[in-house]
Amino acid sequence: MRYLYLAVLFCPLFTFSQSLLVNGGFEEENICSEYKVNCAPEAWMYTVPSYNYYYKNQGEAFKGSYFVAFIAGHSMKRYYRTFVRSRLLCRLQQGKIYRLQFAVKSPHPILDSIGVYFSETDYLFDKRPPQTITPSAYLASAVQKPVAGNTGWQQVTLDYTATGKEAYLTFGHFRRRDLLGATGIEKESNFLVMLDDVSLVALDPKERLCSDWQQTKTAIYNQDERHEYQARQMIKHMGNPPRERPPSPTITLKIDTLVVPDVLFATDSYIIRQKTTSLLDSFARKINELAIDSITINGHTDYRGTAEHNRELSYMRALSVVSYLQRTVKWKMIPYGFGSEQPVADNRTAAGRQLNRRVEILIYQKH
Repeated sequence: MRYLYLAVLFCPLFTFSQSLLVNGGFEEENICSEYKVNCAPEAWMYTVPSYNYYYKNQGEAFKGSYFVAFIAGHSMKRYYRTFVRSRLLCRLQQGKIYRLQFAVKSPHPILDSIGVYFSETDYLFDKRPPQTITPSAYLASAVQKPVAGNTGWQQVTLDYTATGKEAYLTFGHFRRRDLLGATGIEKESNFLVMLDDVSLVALDPKERLCSDWQQTKTAIYNQDERHEYQARQMIKHMGNPPRERPPSPTITLKIDTLVVPDVLFATDSYIIRQKTTSLLDSFARKINELAIDSITINGHTDYRGTAEHNRELSYMRALSVVSYLQRTVKWKMIPYGFGSEQPVADNRTAAGRQLNRRVEILIYQKH
């Protein structure tokens, strides 16, 4: 397996933190509608409706207690492969970049051959031979980082540019080249790949889940058929997937900023002057008419004073603004204090210091 260098990126404070995939750690068990027993992970389904490769082993899992495996090849069966897929909570936005991260391991040197396939329709009902399908990416082109402790797990990071049609994600071996020969492991004829801790998030900090993601999650979790019930569905719809409501696209937020100068407060104080509240009152009247995702109130100071004092003063000023606005604004507001860490002007001049003493109100609108 190749090892590529990954530069660590520190994202802004308001990042897209919720994954577009559910149960990426496989910890939630599905109760199949056929046998009424826990037999598979929620939200994930195999192209071969057998669940011999759903493992519970805390010592072997990358995280938690559960992980899954899929078959990349068979020592005696030509092009025998299994795939594991899940539905996305929201449709991706065309041209936007999404970060897919997961952990994999295999006792065989085959991980570079494994692919990731984003599709508009359910891969369970795709009748094309897998070796004829071009995946969205191979692990060979992703960032692979070995995990400390000699566990065999590799952490994989892959940045994907969306087409705007994605509704499903599938893992498996898509290469035209088949895996031949013995596995080298006693009593095992399958070339297995283990998978754990899967997540898919937007890199745009202004992007959020679609408004109906919870309804989609419920529909995903209600798909309980496994084993023979799943096999019947696959035979019935092979080559002609059932029509499903396409997922809604993610939401991109529009960010507006209102800068409140320090004249709102007395010197070195976080008490709002009563004669200067007209700006906040006007803001409160307008903001309730908008479709808001969230509001953050950021306090800032100039560089004079200790760092600890400036952070506390800036936070208390932000909190005072939140407390004042909460009387009339219906949206949730979160205060932050940055002290003198984010100047917008030269602290060496009186005019610059005055500009740095400010409270910023960031409004994240649904767009």
